[in-house]
Amino acid sequence: MPTPRSLSLSSQDFWQFSLSHYARAGVKTASLTLQNEYQGNVNLALLLHWLDTQRIGLTDLEINALITVLTLSDTRLEQYRAMRQQLKPQLDQAGYQQLLAFELELEKSKQHELLGQINQFACVGSNPTAEVVKEAVTGATSENNLARYCQLLGASTLLLRLQAHQ
Repeated sequence: MPTPRSLSLSSQDFWQFSLSHYARAGVKTASLTLQNEYQGNVNLALLLHWLDTQRIGLTDLEINALITVLTLSDTRLEQYRAMRQQLKPQLDQAGYQQLLAFELELEKSKQHELLGQINQFACVGSNPTAEVVKEAVTGATSENNLARYCQLLGASTLLLRLQAHQ
C-alpha cells in the first residue's frame, strides 16, 4: 500500500477513471441526484471513490479541506451551468455541444484542483498533518472515503449506485 510520502496522483489517471466510471450503469443518475438533491459535488465523489479503489484513505479533516477548496469553483460552475441551460433554446445542436464541451473542461479543471490539494496532503513538510494522512492511509479500508462523504451529506442511500454496485 503506498504511503502519502511517495504518493503523487495523476490528473490524467483520475480523469480517465472518472470518464469510465461515470459511464457505468446508474452512476450518472446517482451522481446527479447527489448534486441536485443533496448539494454534493460529483467530482469530489468520483475522487473519493477513486481513492477508495486504490485503498488510499483520507481523514475527515482532509475531506472537509477538499470541500472548502471546491466552494469558489462550484459557484462559478453552477453559474455557467445555469447560463448554459438558459441559452439552450436559443442555440442549435452544435452551439449547445460547444457549451457542454466547455463545461466538461471546467469539470476537468476542478479535478485538477482537487488532486493538487490531495498531493499537498501527501507532501512531507508541506502539510502539518502529513503523519495523520500516513496513519489514515495505512489504516484505510476500501470504500471508506465515499461512504463518509455520503453520510456527511445524508445521502448514504446513493452509495452503492455511486460505486456502481448493482
